[in-house]
This record gives sequence, structure tokens and C-alpha cells, in this order.
Amino acid sequence: MATSTLTPLLFYIFIIFHFQTSKAKQTICKTLSCADIDITFPFGLKLSNNQIQDPRCSYYPNPTFQLSCNKNQTQTILNLPETDTLIINNIDYKSQTIQVNDPKRCLPNRYLQNNFNLSGSPFRLNPEIYSMYNLTFLRCPSNVSSELPLTPISCLSDEEERDSDMSVVVSWGQPIEDTTLSETCEVISKVFVPLRWMDLTMWPFWPDLSSDVELVWNKPRCEKCALSGQVCGFSDDEKNDLQVECFTSSSNGGLSTSAKYCISIGLGIPGLLSLIVIFSFICRKMRTIPPHNPRTSNHPTITISLESVPSFVTGLDGATIEKYPKILIGESGRLLKPSDNTCSICLSEYEPKETLRSIPECNHYFHAACIDEWLKMNGTCPICRNSPQVYSSISPYFSSLLLSPNSTSLTSSR
Repeated sequence: MATSTLTPLLFYIFIIFHFQTSKAKQTICKTLSCADIDITFPFGLKLSNNQIQDPRCSYYPNPTFQLSCNKNQTQTILNLPETDTLIINNIDYKSQTIQVNDPKRCLPNRYLQNNFNLSGSPFRLNPEIYSMYNLTFLRCPSNVSSELPLTPISCLSDEEERDSDMSVVVSWGQPIEDTTLSETCEVISKVFVPLRWMDLTMWPFWPDLSSDVELVWNKPRCEKCALSGQVCGFSDDEKNDLQVECFTSSSNGGLSTSAKYCISIGLGIPGLLSLIVIFSFICRKMRTIPPHNPRTSNHPTITISLESVPSFVTGLDGATIEKYPKILIGESGRLLKPSDNTCSICLSEYEPKETLRSIPECNHYFHAACIDEWLKMNGTCPICRNSPQVYSSISPYFSSLLLSPNSTSLTSSR
């Protein structure tokens, strides 16, 4: 019965574990890399040599999350819908941020051309770091830029300008109050540029506008997975195809949180039922074991006769006890029964000149003081438990003992 009950339970456990494991593996993809950048969900990577990555390995509803590598595998390319491509220099999955730059590392040129448009993409400037400021780009002689706190932007100065001792600088958009600056410099354009809050403290010296810009994305929300050491991926909820959840980080795939919960339930309930079945089986087996039968035992049978044991025995009074014979051990210490040389009550050996008292019928003897105290509490022999009749005279055994010529070692008295 136990085997037939456990077999379906074990099969049920196996089915649940296999189903949940297979289900989780469908949504977990290996981490790829390009230019030393780890690429995992929600980002995907366009593979080379005609290999195609599973679409569910990236947040496919927005193709912007699909990245690519340049031919030399030195740059990770981000394609935006409303502007030219950018390169990604870092991805932080815990804060859901990326560090981007121009492929030629000249973001000021993109600002001038109004070619830094994030609309239509899931990314935006990190609001905790950046604000947009109206700046004026100027082309000035080198001597002016050296006299004023204006840092030349090297990537905007071509060889001809450098040969003519000219450079491009940047200043606040409104107004340009310095007369020398307005007379000697040419205004190129006025544009809005993202600046870090912390860089504003450097005024009047401008920061390097060619440094990386940090962008954030808000959907899908996967930062909790990264913070807990897990990876993010699509769940297999048929009601919501775009729902994401966390999975254990493993190169061979892992189990999602919901899968772990299902497996715990799937293993816990059948396991508890299995323990109940096993316990019931053991109890039933114990009930069917026959009780111990002395006849089938190899040990000798001990039969106790209750005929000689009175149903109710009390102690004897002093007068009755005094009617039991006394024996005085002689000088030699010789006893009638050499094997009985110890009082069974006090467990002391008999010594010469000690007085013993015997029990009629069974002829067991003890120290008189020991047996007297015993009989006051219990009217039976301490050895055989017999309850002899009260004798008014000395038993024939002891009478013959007194008349025996060999009784020099014992003296009887009453």
C-alpha cells in the first residue's frame, strides 16, 4: 500500500520540478560581451557570423535595447531613432544607467548640429545629475581665450583654425558683456547643452563637454534583480507577455522566484503526505505484530505458584515471633548448612556466639535481631515467602538437633 501511494507522489514531484525548470530556462539567456561590456537583459546583442539571438533575450518591444559591435569589437553601438548612433562605455544594471558618447568623442559637435535627440527612445538624461543650459559657442583668437576663463574645445577646431591661431570656446548664452570678447570673437551658435550640477561650481572655468553623458531608463524595471544578484527576464505569464521577473544568475539558466515558490509548494505538500503515509504504514505494521508468547521463547519458563502465598499477609506480634526457635552458634562456628553462612537480611556472615532464629517448616534461619524486625512488618519468610503456622513448641527438626551427639557446635534455647 505504501509503495503504491508513494509512486504517484514522486511522479507528481518530478513533473512539477521538470516543468518549472524548463519554464525558467526558456527566459534565461547567457551574458554576452562587447568591448569589455557585459550585455544582458534588457539589452540584447546582434551577433556576428549570421547568428541570431533569441528575441526574448532583450526587451524586444523597444528595438533600441538591441545593441551591436563595430567591426573591430572595440565599441558597443547604441542606435537611437531620432539621432545618429552613440557608443556605450558603461552599463550599470543596478542603477539602470548607461554612459554614452559620440563615436568620435566630440559631443560638442553634436550639440551644435542639434544631433543629440533622445526622443523616441527609452533613455533620458539622468535628472539627478543634469540640467540643460543655454550656451554660446564662439570662435576666438588663442590670445583671447588664454586671457579669459575660456577653455578651447579641441575637437571643434580644425587644422586650418589651429594654423590661424583660432579656437572654439563656449560661454553663457546671454549676454556677452565683455567688449573684447564681442569685438574679437565670432558667435557660432547658441544651443542648449546638458551640464552636471556639480560642474557648475567650476565657473568661470567650463568642464570638458566631450566627457560621457549618463542616461537612465525606467522600463523595464530590473534593478531589483541586479541588486539581489539575480538576472532579469521575461516571465511566462500568458496573461501579460511583457511582464518581467528575477531569475537566479547561472550560466545554464536558473529558477525564477515564482518557480522556486511553486517547487517549494510542490515538494512540501507531497512530502508531508508521504511522511503521513509512511507513519501510518509503520503504525499498522506494529499493530499486526503478535504479543510476546512465553511458549515460543527460548528462555526457560518460570512458574510461580500462588497457592502458598496468602492473599493478605501482615506482620506478627512479638509473642508469636518468640515462639520461633532460636539457635546459638557454638565456638567453632559450625552450621547445619555450611552453604548458608550469610544472613539474607543484613547480608553479613554468621559469627560464633551469635543468636539465630529459624522459620518453622522451611527451616531458613537468620540473625535473630534481623528476622524479628522483619516478621514485625511481614509474616513471611524473606527467602521463600512462606507463611508458616505458629508453633508453640520447637519443630521436630531442631528437637532432633538438640539430642544429636554431634551438636556440640549449636545450642538451642527458647
